[in-house]
Amino acid sequence: MASIASRRRNGIGIAVLLAVVAAIVGGFVLFQSGSAEGVDLTTANLVPDDAGVYLAINTDLGSSQWVAAFKLIEKLGQDDPEDELKNGVEDLGGLDWEDDVAPFLGGNAAIYFKSLSISNLDVKGALILKCTDSGEALKVLRRQLPVDLSKAKHGGVEYFTDDEGSMFVARLGAHLVFAVDEESLFDVMDVDAGKKKSLVSVEGFGKLRRELTNNFIAFLYVSPEDVAGKALLDDAELQDALKAAGADDLVFEPLALVFGAKTKGFEFQAASLGKSGSISPLLKARESKLAALMPAEAAIFVSMANISQTWKEAITNARPQIDDAIRRDGQYRNLDEALKDAGRQLGLRSVEELINLFSGETAVGIWFPTKDEDKPEVVLIAEVSDVKKAEDVLGKVVASAGGAQPRTSDVGGVKVTTVRGDDGEDVSYAFKGSNLYIGTPAGLKAGLEMKEGAIADDTAYKDTRAQIETKFGAFAYIDLRTVLRLASAGVPAQLDEAERALKGLILNIVEQDGLVRFTGFLTIED
Repeated sequence: MASIASRRRNGIGIAVLLAVVAAIVGGFVLFQSGSAEGVDLTTANLVPDDAGVYLAINTDLGSSQWVAAFKLIEKLGQDDPEDELKNGVEDLGGLDWEDDVAPFLGGNAAIYFKSLSISNLDVKGALILKCTDSGEALKVLRRQLPVDLSKAKHGGVEYFTDDEGSMFVARLGAHLVFAVDEESLFDVMDVDAGKKKSLVSVEGFGKLRRELTNNFIAFLYVSPEDVAGKALLDDAELQDALKAAGADDLVFEPLALVFGAKTKGFEFQAASLGKSGSISPLLKARESKLAALMPAEAAIFVSMANISQTWKEAITNARPQIDDAIRRDGQYRNLDEALKDAGRQLGLRSVEELINLFSGETAVGIWFPTKDEDKPEVVLIAEVSDVKKAEDVLGKVVASAGGAQPRTSDVGGVKVTTVRGDDGEDVSYAFKGSNLYIGTPAGLKAGLEMKEGAIADDTAYKDTRAQIETKFGAFAYIDLRTVLRLASAGVPAQLDEAERALKGLILNIVEQDGLVRFTGFLTIED
């Protein structure tokens, strides 16, 4: 037992060392220059086809991605990041830059896992580096490691291991492979020898790789089936829970994401082979109409569409599971009974009367005129298909409140109804054309008057939107210039320059071209 524990401790220590090496490699390229396009993931050719997680880093010193990232980081206030990095490497253990780091930097580095168990400290996977000089890199490794490596062979190919069997290294052409168990190293060596299939032979990996940009800083591929195991994914309770949530068609399929940099900021792209299932109406590709009606003051802007249709599909597909869960809770016999009870408290036959109003686009805007996060102004704008029915539903809800009588006013020729809630705060609503407005009195007034224009015309919003290559589905926009200054204690001095450079952030999820796509972009001020 002591020997096993010792090997595990050594293995963990070496794994940490390798992680540091990978961090150095990843960090080093951040401060280089050049104009290469795209990343050739040669490491994927050595990864077994049953890998559950594959994370690759672009280590091309001429990558345009890292040139852009370097410039963006300078805008965020780091004066000489290259010098800081070199000093950090020296502090890490007296490594010489050219002799000890450069040989490892050959284009891409990756780590993959077949399985990872925290409970018994068992890791199945390896770190793979494409090197500029794998022979020299191996010499550096043997010189820097705190253990001696002896030679051995597998399938006639040489590899190295320490005396306790907690460190395994192989040089496979231009690549160095590091593993903390023999089986993982042999898997990679067998893939290299053609005895096992590689990750690039997996159809899902290839499709996702093609669908996402080929120019990036980091690439991540995840296969839930290989990570969790088929036994877990076939678990009946898990299946029921995911079906009830409308996510059963989405979470079981492979997904991939990339992170990178452009001239204007940092980007994020992800795609899943799974189907959106019950939430497909919510993710339908579209463009936002209400961005032209949302006040430009909005520091946070959230938009989605087809809420009522999504609700109907979700409860139709998962009705048995939902009813069963509600019966087990004991308060109601089924979902209908629960919805009717909730509706009665609002003066409605069922709360679905309220949900059904939101059949078009629904958008929420939030801003902070007093710079106090506890005192926001809010307006919700929703496209409604039947204004008369919507007026009737809201009238019933107001009448059921039982508080002070609603007050009416006129804003630009639009009738506004204001009612005081149980918390003592006023809430207003109005109908303008076929759109419903609900919000704080000042928020709703701003939405109706539009004195500062629309968020669709705001420079930060337009610049950020222009970087999103997909159409919109459900999305959120955040004006970071405003939001980051809301903390009551203010922005720390060391973050102030970075905060001034941050501009806008958009996060978007949409179903497009047969894939569920998640995209994001963070713009940095020039």
